[in-house]
Amino acid sequence: MLSKPWGGDVDMPGTEVLDTFGIHPLMDAYDDDERLTSFQLYQRGARLRTLQRAGEERFVKDPKRLVTDMLLGLDMNDIVYNELERELIEKLSDPRVRYLDLFTGKFDHAAHHNNDRDSHLFALKQLDGLVGRVWTAIRKSAFAGETALVIVSDHGFNTDERIFSQGFNLVRVLGSAGGGGHHVVTKRRLLLDYSIKGVYPFSPLVTTTTQQSYYLKGQSTDYPTALLDFDGNERAGLHLRNNHLNVLHLMLQQLQRKDLSPLKDAFFVTLDRARRRWQGDLDQLTDELGALHKDIRTQRELWASQPKNFTEAEKETGKDDQVRRVYARILQLEEFERRYQNDYLAPMKTLLSISPKNFDPTGIRIEAVIPKNAMGPRNPIHDLQNYVVGLGRDGLVLKTDGSLDLDRSFLRLDYFDLLRRQTVRNNVQPGVSNHPIDFIATRIPRQSIATALSAELQPDDDVVWLYGGANRQALILARSEASGQLQLRYLPIANLTQDAQGLIRFDVTEWRPDLPLRILEDPRLDAPGTDRVAWLSDWHTDLEWLHALHKTQYSNGLIGLHEQFTIFPAPGIDASERGLSRDEQLLRQFCRRRRQAVETDLLILASNHWNFDVRGFNPGGNHGSFFRISTHSTLMFAGGERTGIPRGLAVTEPYDSLSVVPTILALTGNLQSDNQPVENLVKRGFLKFPGRVIPEVAGQNFGKASADSQNRLR
Repeated sequence: MLSKPWGGDVDMPGTEVLDTFGIHPLMDAYDDDERLTSFQLYQRGARLRTLQRAGEERFVKDPKRLVTDMLLGLDMNDIVYNELERELIEKLSDPRVRYLDLFTGKFDHAAHHNNDRDSHLFALKQLDGLVGRVWTAIRKSAFAGETALVIVSDHGFNTDERIFSQGFNLVRVLGSAGGGGHHVVTKRRLLLDYSIKGVYPFSPLVTTTTQQSYYLKGQSTDYPTALLDFDGNERAGLHLRNNHLNVLHLMLQQLQRKDLSPLKDAFFVTLDRARRRWQGDLDQLTDELGALHKDIRTQRELWASQPKNFTEAEKETGKDDQVRRVYARILQLEEFERRYQNDYLAPMKTLLSISPKNFDPTGIRIEAVIPKNAMGPRNPIHDLQNYVVGLGRDGLVLKTDGSLDLDRSFLRLDYFDLLRRQTVRNNVQPGVSNHPIDFIATRIPRQSIATALSAELQPDDDVVWLYGGANRQALILARSEASGQLQLRYLPIANLTQDAQGLIRFDVTEWRPDLPLRILEDPRLDAPGTDRVAWLSDWHTDLEWLHALHKTQYSNGLIGLHEQFTIFPAPGIDASERGLSRDEQLLRQFCRRRRQAVETDLLILASNHWNFDVRGFNPGGNHGSFFRISTHSTLMFAGGERTGIPRGLAVTEPYDSLSVVPTILALTGNLQSDNQPVENLVKRGFLKFPGRVIPEVAGQNFGKASADSQNRLR
């Protein structure tokens, strides 16, 4: 193990994840001394000097202002934002700097908490002033003719002056007896109870303890059974502990209290079933951790060979950060090895090694066989529809033949039905439903559902199931993505179930109003031809769906749900690539495992004007759903005469966020006509981009890369 004389991470966690998958943000097209990046979610480097200068500007140069701030309140956000703006304007005159970005969340904060036009207009005026100051500085600089200003907003706000956005507490639902009595882990403290950790304002994981737990009272820090990410405001991700772990945990508790032969028999039946499901995966994980251990040794050797002292000039070019990234990666890999090996793999192997011979449940420490703070394998549909949360009302029940009645002995919940049935009684606003949850989405592995689909409906990717009730369901099917011609199909269904053996059944239904995404009845649907149903009942490319749906209430929801649940190939997880050694394949499989481990069981979408943000419900407006108002973004380009950016042009063709970076690179001459980056970017690790270039903007520069254009535009 390494000590930490060099501190912790260099980059934000989101950027580290992108690095793991071999995905590069736009800033990586430039060297450290060629770029100035802001404080943001995907950030490289801490910019501690900026924090120092911000403090000096506010406190040292104007001590009278400091006294006023101490009396009236100190706004640290403004202090840092003002310094970021000053540094950006200063660097506009630096000929070395080719890339600059500036992030501000002022409108986001204002619109979340206020729904009135005046509050929004005030925030927009502040943004307008910021843009004006930056544009003025650009026009005054020596590089005005070759500088492009690109403005892109976050997704839109679902706000209405006539409506206060309503908050719904999913944490409370899950912690209640009716919701399963879960100890719930979130990443934010509830009701504005914030916690600050480290350089970045990230909160540690927070556990909300329930007193209504059926069998884990007082064990919230060791055995939380639900992870909830409610930070999407209008959406939330829910991950439930593996159902088999729940059952085995419950049985062991009971066996330690009473020696009941039928329960012992049922325990080993359940354990054998789990062993068949899990043993192969645990063996695979063992191999992956072996390869990881070798990689740690290699990374340590690389670290040992790195320089440890740097000149100011070298720090300016980021050489010290590159070395620190090697160190940070070792710390990260060591943590992965320790937690997967000791905290998960070891107890799981011990659990599966239990045999009926000389079985003494009283001699077993539950924490030695049921891993703490682990969710276990992802739940299949059957388990989510029959999820065990505790013993049944009558406790353990025997059948007439003396065996344990598993159906009556345990309390089971159907989380699809439970969540969709949630209602409130005190919502008096017209136009706001008393059902806070619109629909639920989840991924079904292709091999699990293939036998239930006809030959014409066979996908070649996993399927997305949308649940809005027993008779309001749909499947999103995908095919031909590997060949570069993705096609999607929306299939209305009802009554989807999965049995204990994994067999899925459902009823294919006709197109009708009120299905998830409410496509058919939307007057803004632009389906070609006169027969809407006929068009909707066929396969279409993602672009065809976008043209047809982007003006509807749910905008690009159909496409977005496919992208949300599809595990796209990436250099970090593609173990089938030719020329890889066995250890390289295992490391990529381990990376894919980590990607899948953070996938939630359920994606919960809020009804219109509802939100799940229980750290502090947002009365103004929210975003995160697939409503058009929540997905619509602003993208604006302006530039000098040498940038090639047209003036006064409004683009009416619908594009999505995947188009932003390719279009910028096309403008700078760094993208070829087939969306392949130029050689210089390939050497930096950039790959072919999936998004469409906006030709109305890129114009003549697109596909005409040259050394001049690559060095000229910024």
